[in-house]
Amino acid sequence: MTETGSTSELIESRAARRLGRLFRIERVGCFERRPIETVWRLIRRRARLVDELIRLDSERRSQAAPGSVELGVAIGELAGEVDRSQRRCVDRISALAGELRRQQAGGIATGLRDGADGRLLGHG
Repeated sequence: MTETGSTSELIESRAARRLGRLFRIERVGCFERRPIETVWRLIRRRARLVDELIRLDSERRSQAAPGSVELGVAIGELAGEVDRSQRRCVDRISALAGELRRQQAGGIATGLRDGADGRLLGHG
């Protein structure tokens, strides 16, 4: 393997690992404890890493260079993190939908809510 090829694969595997860490950070709830501007910065960084990984993968494939074992492991770990994050999102959406159904049970909301905790005061 050429020096450029190994360097390129090293950069690609590092990008995959960084991206995996960002997915893991979000999945375990660390985004919830951060200021919103920090969360948006991390989301933009994740988007840039996805773009970089796509570019590096295209570049490697255009050179018909096979991936290294390290790159395969990094991509496998990333795929696992993405799957776990997706499952967490689906579970969270289901929980929110259930909560919404419980809050709206018993009739159509009139728009009258308790100012302290947002509980619905009346039904239409």
